[in-house]
Amino acid sequence: MALSHVLLSVALFAVLSFRIIVDWSKLRKAPGPVLAGFTDLWRAYQQYNGRMREKLLDLHARHGPIVRYGVRCISISDPEVINIVYGSRAGFVTADSYKVLLGYHNGKDIPSLVSTRDEKQHGALRRSVANAFTPTAVLDYEKWIDMTIRELLESVARKQTFDLTSMILWYTMDAAARFSFGTSLGCLSAEDDVGGSIQLIRDRFRHWGLWSSYPAIERLVYRNSFFKPAKRAPSSIASVASARLKERISNDRGAKEGKDTSATPDLLQRFLEASNEFPQALDGPGIVGMLMSTISGAADTTASTAVVMLFYLLKNPEVLRKLEAELADAGIQEIPAFAEVGKLPYLNAVLRESMRVFTIGTFPNGAARAVHLNKTVFGEDSDVFRPERWLTDDREQLRLMEAAHVGFSRGRRSCLGQNIAVLSIKKVIPALITKFKLSLVDPDASLEADCAPAAVILEPIYVKSKIRV
Repeated sequence: MALSHVLLSVALFAVLSFRIIVDWSKLRKAPGPVLAGFTDLWRAYQQYNGRMREKLLDLHARHGPIVRYGVRCISISDPEVINIVYGSRAGFVTADSYKVLLGYHNGKDIPSLVSTRDEKQHGALRRSVANAFTPTAVLDYEKWIDMTIRELLESVARKQTFDLTSMILWYTMDAAARFSFGTSLGCLSAEDDVGGSIQLIRDRFRHWGLWSSYPAIERLVYRNSFFKPAKRAPSSIASVASARLKERISNDRGAKEGKDTSATPDLLQRFLEASNEFPQALDGPGIVGMLMSTISGAADTTASTAVVMLFYLLKNPEVLRKLEAELADAGIQEIPAFAEVGKLPYLNAVLRESMRVFTIGTFPNGAARAVHLNKTVFGEDSDVFRPERWLTDDREQLRLMEAAHVGFSRGRRSCLGQNIAVLSIKKVIPALITKFKLSLVDPDASLEADCAPAAVILEPIYVKSKIRV
């Protein structure tokens, strides 16, 4: 009996050792931490502590454009490979780490556009809703965003100081709810996380970041029917989205609601129309999932991008003055139409540079920051916020920079809502800096964020405000 136990132990050790050696050998040519070649514990530890972004930059600085940070994980900072990796026929598949992002309800996984790993299913779902996110289609949602900007301006006008991070987050949440299903969540009016929606979204991003290194263990702990994980009450997003869906269906998709829905279309209306053409890809739960995904994108991606942009403007007065001059020359309204600001070159340069210098994502696109700070493409001052770099007359240099900018990802996995995000940001930034004279309470303030979640969570940034006369 003792001998059999010894033999079994030896056999298990041999199998484990063989597996470790095989895993290590597959990517052995890529430099990186020795431990990362044998186990994903190194990767998990860095992500858990919010250090992965900086560690990847350090690894690239020491070893070059290709580094290893996990058993099967490679980070590449060379922009030349972007089209290879994200190309439609590249052959690269979405990693198991995306399984962690799957929703879970009543013992079943609920996929979203981001978490769907099967490329055929992803393609079908993306095609079913693509028409709702085109540059032309998103202009139909501008009225909803205008309503929310007006409410934001009224809120700021009542304050001498405020937390920029929270205020912009409330704005993006309410705006996204309005253009998604025609109803505000009420975050701006309450100046709070109404219904716990923001916290739920952040918990989801945090869960993805913390468990992405070990999706199999995450499934065992959180998706095992025997363990029966505790159920969480639905957020206000899910509740309102579900209620609005039922209301539209029962009232013949809004036609009998007593209002002209064509005058103020929203995403729910577009999704219902698309479901007629793609019933298998976009059923009822699929529509609610798409609405929630859209609003989730507004919580800590669109909002954080707008906050970062405003922060850099306030930290760089000369940049702010140039933007103010451009806006004055354009003669914009208090709440500018996108037609007025959409193609302003300096505004566009400030947005691009903000997204480049402070990349919002930490995982799975943590390597994006290494690409964005590539000195070969962006110059020796690649870590410096300088919007003028995007206004160069050197067309080849501009082409290289644009090709290296992956703020909205690329290819078939690019952010479907990027046109809405750009519209929301390019309208609200001019509205705020035109109506108010803003300044940092602490001139020496820096951008601080929790980088453990898949998208950074910015710390409060306190701003002084005065209405311009």
